[in-house]
Amino acid sequence: MDIVQGEYERFNRFINESQDLVTTYEQIRAGFLSIALEKNEVGDPYVKNALAFKTMVANTQGPDDFLKISSVRPFLLTASGLSDKSKQYLNADDQTAAIKELIEKFLKPAGENYIDEAIYRYLLIKGDAVGGTMRNRIGALGQEKLIRTILSCMNVQGIDYDWMPKENTWTHKSDNDIGIEKAIKAIYWNCGHGDRLLAFNLNIPTVNKNVDICLFEGTTENYDRGKIVNDANSIIMLGELKGGIDPAGADEHWKTANTALERIRTSFANAGYAVQTSFVGAAIAKAMADEIFEQLQKRVMTNAANLTNSNQLVEYCNWLLRI
Repeated sequence: MDIVQGEYERFNRFINESQDLVTTYEQIRAGFLSIALEKNEVGDPYVKNALAFKTMVANTQGPDDFLKISSVRPFLLTASGLSDKSKQYLNADDQTAAIKELIEKFLKPAGENYIDEAIYRYLLIKGDAVGGTMRNRIGALGQEKLIRTILSCMNVQGIDYDWMPKENTWTHKSDNDIGIEKAIKAIYWNCGHGDRLLAFNLNIPTVNKNVDICLFEGTTENYDRGKIVNDANSIIMLGELKGGIDPAGADEHWKTANTALERIRTSFANAGYAVQTSFVGAAIAKAMADEIFEQLQKRVMTNAANLTNSNQLVEYCNWLLRI
């Protein structure tokens, strides 16, 4: 596919006006549904634990019998409100006391529904764990979607690449790349006019801040377990990625990202280096879309894309592969 370089230099060709950047109602709905499915997947092991517990205590005559079944003790400790961390500071007697309090205050008053009550208590406590996991997963989901699109663009164009998982060992492109977007820390390829390294979530010394998307000129050897960040001259582009889909937080996310991008531009300019910047966001409201589009037109920011718009995202990823 031959694409004129100038089209990429202009910025994303699927963004002709600020409204093109705005996340539509349908895209927001699809985003929330995707998060709901992910939340169900994250929470599913806890539901399965609850079902296993129900079977294991099915023959008990009352909640006091739980104390006789040592195998369900960890489940009951969680139902009692104890976190895994708190258990480290409590001896066996303290833990037993917590279970007895659960039984006396909550399970016995539930009558014949004491098993279900124990399950409700367990799932209530684990709900906090699901919430914490999901807060981390929402950001990770955005990065995974970006990486998967990059890999798809590479596969379509037959671009050879190496990738680095969390173990910091470079791996060559495989015919089976299912799921590797969850593990990738960095990608290397040659774009025809130089070696390129794309890495994620690195602390850039010139800015002294963590940056979501980092594009360098260099080889796998130059990457050196992330030490390439110390070579400011090798940095081609730095970008911010905001994967949250909730419109209520869109403006605040943009303010944070915009401040970070401005800091990047100022820091690099003061240090005497040129750097391109970009923004990819899932929830983009009208006001922030206007600001982003204005920055693109004035060449303050080099490129942008709405993470929920597949055309814009593919265009953005092809731009990354060519600059």
